[in-house]
Amino acid sequence: MILQLITFGSLGSYVLGAILVVVVLSLISTHVSSHRVRSKDLGSVEPLGSWLSNPVSMITRRLKAWSFLLRGPHIIQDAFKQANGAPFIVDAPDNRYILVSKWNQIKEIDDAPDTVLSLQAAAREVLQPKHTMVGFNWHDRKGFDGAPLLRTIRYLLTAHLPHILPEIRASVANMFERRYESHPIVKGRKLSAVYPMVIGAVTQSNAYAFFGEELSKNEEFMKAGMVFIEQTLLIAEAVRLLPESISGSVGDFFARRLNSGSIIYNSLEPVVSKRFEERELRRQGHDIPEKKDCIQWIMDTSPKTKPWTVQRVIHELMAVWFGSVHITSTTTCFALFDLCLHPEYLDPLRKEIESTTWEAFEKSGGNLFPLMDSFMKESARLTPVESVSTRRKATQPFKLADGTKVKVGQWICSAVRGMNLDPDNYSQVDEFHGFRFVPQNVLERSLSGNQISFQALDTPSKFVDLDWQLWGTGKSACTGRWYAAAMMKIILGTFIQKWDMELANTKATRHFCWRTFIYPIPSTKFVLTPRA
Repeated sequence: MILQLITFGSLGSYVLGAILVVVVLSLISTHVSSHRVRSKDLGSVEPLGSWLSNPVSMITRRLKAWSFLLRGPHIIQDAFKQANGAPFIVDAPDNRYILVSKWNQIKEIDDAPDTVLSLQAAAREVLQPKHTMVGFNWHDRKGFDGAPLLRTIRYLLTAHLPHILPEIRASVANMFERRYESHPIVKGRKLSAVYPMVIGAVTQSNAYAFFGEELSKNEEFMKAGMVFIEQTLLIAEAVRLLPESISGSVGDFFARRLNSGSIIYNSLEPVVSKRFEERELRRQGHDIPEKKDCIQWIMDTSPKTKPWTVQRVIHELMAVWFGSVHITSTTTCFALFDLCLHPEYLDPLRKEIESTTWEAFEKSGGNLFPLMDSFMKESARLTPVESVSTRRKATQPFKLADGTKVKVGQWICSAVRGMNLDPDNYSQVDEFHGFRFVPQNVLERSLSGNQISFQALDTPSKFVDLDWQLWGTGKSACTGRWYAAAMMKIILGTFIQKWDMELANTKATRHFCWRTFIYPIPSTKFVLTPRA
């Protein structure tokens, strides 16, 4: 994601310089600061005495901790293999992570009260919403106050999918056609950077589903929505890595210049304010149609005794935007990479779309296409966006049943990438089998007459199921996963039907790491050939 910012012309040199300044200042602060806590949101670092008593060991540890920024998934995977199923520790520059990989221990984490292990506090540490979301005061506890968002995303948006998917699919197809026509021809081949197409489709669809038609056609808002994820993470990194004495000022400095959050907030404010005015007029008996989108649903389900304000509704919508764009766009891009690497899956996936029809898919709310569903899950199993899941920050001391302790400020998570590659969890674990999760009878029926045989290797399951860790765990699992899955299928299905595809350079690096995340390199080119 940061690489995408670096490619944006004059802004690129500013961003690259900003990253270098943050890293240098942070390295200096590590050596000269006697503070045990960098920020009230971060965990402890070693005191000055440890440096004096064993400098070589401490320097080695700190260098490895700093390398976590660029090698996090690899460091976690190496530690996972050495742990042999036991909990293990990984240090980042600013905190310590305790990771588990057994389901009983994941359940212990999920069962802990949010006054002890907080998902909200971990998310606040990652996003630093005070600086990135225009002063959002993010609480450590979800509580009853979060019920409007849960009901809106899990139930109302999911139930509304049959009504909005046809319009979303049509707009995605039109946008792809326009983007494709603008792509250059190099040495007789039309080269398409796919990630910008994907994130453009996701932001456009989210704007329509969440905010209605008005904002989905607001060009300034859409541009800000596309870069909001990258800018949020960059600003948050500055705040996380610098000492508390300067982190807030530096975060505010970046926020004024990387201002997508402010643009989104200022674009939403008049729209949400108007909705509040219309609600009041309806209460007075005026005949004003009620909109059906996330703005309206959050307003309607906010607590009656303490209704949410315009500002609170906007802040919650910004948080939803981050989560929905981040995972959906990246996971979809990885699935497209895998379609190029495994083109034998294109024909059966096309036949599935043709035999099922988009109309039936849309009426089902995005629940059909079992072959594509399995392909998406297998792609995300082998290349997960996140190397950890079930992330919680300890706001009080916590101890697992085996005696593993988590101090206040530290994180405890599941090692999702390691679990995905564990032969105890999956058969032929290192191999890509796109239909491994399809029920055998469905696979046989779908592939009757197909010249290539495919195997269903593991227990049948769906992309949105919680038998793996992509969506989190239990009571805090992602409530928008049905919408996200439907969006991914629309994007993948549109590519599959419109084009034959291949990677322009199969040997080029397609991913890069930052902390625990794995991101697609935005400039990765496809050769897209229109189908006859």
